[in-house]
Amino acid sequence: MTNGNVNDELQGCLTARGVPTVPAKVVQVAVAVIKYEQAGVAKYLLATRHAHQHQGGKLEFVGGKIDPNESAKTALIREVSEELGLDICQNLITKMGKIHHDYADKSVCLHIYQVLLNDVQYLDFKDKTVGLDGQAIGFYDLAFILSHKACFPSANAPILTWLTLPKQLVISHELAFFNEQTDWLDCYKKLPAGSTLLIRTLADTKTNAELMEQLSDGGDVQFVVSCQDAVVWLESVLAVRLTQNELMALDLAKLTLPSYPVIVSCHDEASIFKANELAKMHPVMAILLSPVLPTLTHPEAPSLGWEEFARLSKLSFVPVVALGGVNAADLPKALAHGAVAVAGIRGFI
Repeated sequence: MTNGNVNDELQGCLTARGVPTVPAKVVQVAVAVIKYEQAGVAKYLLATRHAHQHQGGKLEFVGGKIDPNESAKTALIREVSEELGLDICQNLITKMGKIHHDYADKSVCLHIYQVLLNDVQYLDFKDKTVGLDGQAIGFYDLAFILSHKACFPSANAPILTWLTLPKQLVISHELAFFNEQTDWLDCYKKLPAGSTLLIRTLADTKTNAELMEQLSDGGDVQFVVSCQDAVVWLESVLAVRLTQNELMALDLAKLTLPSYPVIVSCHDEASIFKANELAKMHPVMAILLSPVLPTLTHPEAPSLGWEEFARLSKLSFVPVVALGGVNAADLPKALAHGAVAVAGIRGFI
């Protein structure tokens, strides 16, 4: 019997007798979701772990252990350089989130960052098949990644959910904003193919289902819906939306949510912390952090401003979407302040 097995057996005996045991050390890891996008099509640079490594043979996003007294971002830049020979010091690097995961043999905390490649870097790497450590590397599109979820370490499951978050999220007007229900439909039938619409009509579930059915008929629109709407409308649903009040009212000890990932609205530290706790037990795709700037919808509400938005974004364990007074053209600024996407009502139709 090896020393490792002796220790495991001793640990089990102590636990069975009710003796407190020392928790396993958590390994801190920086992970780079390296992305290149052109004409709306994204590709991700992945590596294949060596057979002798932990989770050997699995596909992975490039990264590695964070050294003592080293920041996660510094470790990210170092690991990408060591594993790929790629300098990302000048690239746009945005925090996506943080994942705590327990394997049978170790516990890890993954610090996830999105790294956007420029044209020169992509052209330099697109045909490379081997990294500096001799690991297989390559670019893969999202469809391949989502159809091969089993090929990734289980700790990566939240990342795969995050990758389905669109860069722009359109939030619908209430039905009362229009004279007729048909006017509401005419407005959102103009959305480009591939759009994501958060249904905010204040209508009953039956009406919402009818509206979504007519919007999706012959189109390519996916929806973010309320928990109630998700029960009766199963097609084309990307995620379920929770308002901040719904989030704060959740009893995490008796969680009863639809099986879809959730997108939660947050306006302050307390709601972000609650969203972080929820993410430990249910897939959270993103938080909608608002209002960044003053809005026409809620002109009386105090806005965060970009600096406070950036501070709050750092507290989130999941990707952050900038909402409130922003439009599609604000995506670069949002990325620079900690968001991975933008959302709004008027600036996206």
